[in-house]
Amino acid sequence: MKSFFVTLLLVGLGGSTAIWAMYRAGLSFLRSWWTLVPFWVLPLCFVFSNVYLNAVPRPLLRFLAWAGGLWMGFLYYSVLGMALFLVAFLVGKLGHWPFLAPRAAQVLFAGTVLLVAVGCWQALHPVVRKLEYATDKNIPGPYRIVFVSDLHFGGLFGTSYGETLVRRINEQNPDLILLGGDMVDGDLLFVLQEGSLGTFRKLRSTDGVYAVFGNHDKRLGSGAVEREFLEEKGVRFAVDENRMVNPWLNLTGMDDYLFGNRRADYHPEPGKFNVFMEHEPRRIPEAAGKGYNLYFAGHTHAGQMAPNRLITRKMYLLDYGSEMVEGMLATVSSGYGLWGVPVRTGPKPEIVVVDIKKAD
Repeated sequence: MKSFFVTLLLVGLGGSTAIWAMYRAGLSFLRSWWTLVPFWVLPLCFVFSNVYLNAVPRPLLRFLAWAGGLWMGFLYYSVLGMALFLVAFLVGKLGHWPFLAPRAAQVLFAGTVLLVAVGCWQALHPVVRKLEYATDKNIPGPYRIVFVSDLHFGGLFGTSYGETLVRRINEQNPDLILLGGDMVDGDLLFVLQEGSLGTFRKLRSTDGVYAVFGNHDKRLGSGAVEREFLEEKGVRFAVDENRMVNPWLNLTGMDDYLFGNRRADYHPEPGKFNVFMEHEPRRIPEAAGKGYNLYFAGHTHAGQMAPNRLITRKMYLLDYGSEMVEGMLATVSSGYGLWGVPVRTGPKPEIVVVDIKKAD
């Protein structure tokens, strides 16, 4: 994992140097060579806050995580904007218009700052996406499921974030709460010391809270400890197994596709209303073909930052949203939280609410 962040650091330092050279063409306050220093320090903040979470006091760590994360969002869009700058530079040279490249640098800088600011605001203002599913199964009456995924407790998000999430979920008056994985960003020790996961004990629903593992929950080998801790707080896990939620509703929960058993068998319970949940949306056609009624997944973040969704759309049958697949309502969430960069310029973060009703 550290090799990944070393690579990310090298890319960040190289990219930061390149955009500094671009922006100094139009911004006078960047003309001095020493102004390159913060362009190098901020990628270091990002990597440090993801690797050495327990090395500094928590308030400082959170500051470094936010500063580094916002910088990486700024860097991402600045690098994309370099193509426009290079066009302006070449046209200016060929047309003998020396003002063109500096003006392009100024416009790109202002536009990128604005884009990151708007994306940060959007990342912190989740929405509630409501759906309905009519069934001819024998259910006692209306029933509400609340699904959230990709919470990513860690360097960016802590206890206050968890308390707000719990309040928003409880406000939906759920009958069942489903957690779609990636509850923890990676360093479970840091999260446990802070106590942010402890907020889950305040979740309230008629039939309880069930969860599956995501890749971030398991990538550092701490999944078993996380499961034990959360089960003490009332969260029940479904890992390659069926769980009878109530006399008429069955939940099939799968282990993470990357770190679990990809060949694990699964099946709906005959005569029951069957819900399928996994972290990464890999088994939509199979679940529909086996007769499940509802399907939930997350993982994709809907690309998180445009135009990344052009990639996730190619990777998955459904990378975000809801579709009917052979009578099964498949839902892939953009996630409530995010990883690394606190910027969303794609679909907003969300809490998904599905109301199950009897068909007329």
